[in-house]
Amino acid sequence: MAKLQKELPNAKILILSPNPVANGKTENSLGLNYLEYIKASEQVIKTNKWSYLNSKEEIEKKLKEKDMRLADILTNDNIHPNDQGQYIWFEVLQEYFKLKK
Repeated sequence: MAKLQKELPNAKILILSPNPVANGKTENSLGLNYLEYIKASEQVIKTNKWSYLNSKEEIEKKLKEKDMRLADILTNDNIHPNDQGQYIWFEVLQEYFKLKK
């Protein structure tokens, strides 16, 4: 972020949480599982007063509204969104930006 803010001082940067995943128990290279990583990231973002969208929560709300399961929007690796998942993520972003007008 420091490099982006320095080199693009007028850019508006929005940080997104990762999309929901089916297996949130696996630890990343920091030794954090999925939810721990999101919470730690949110704390850093909040401390630095950066713009943030918890797209995970918003995608989960969309799934509930559409009566869909997480498995319906993930590829076979249970991590990455499939075409339907990408579209729902797009809808979440589109709604966010409409609210920011």
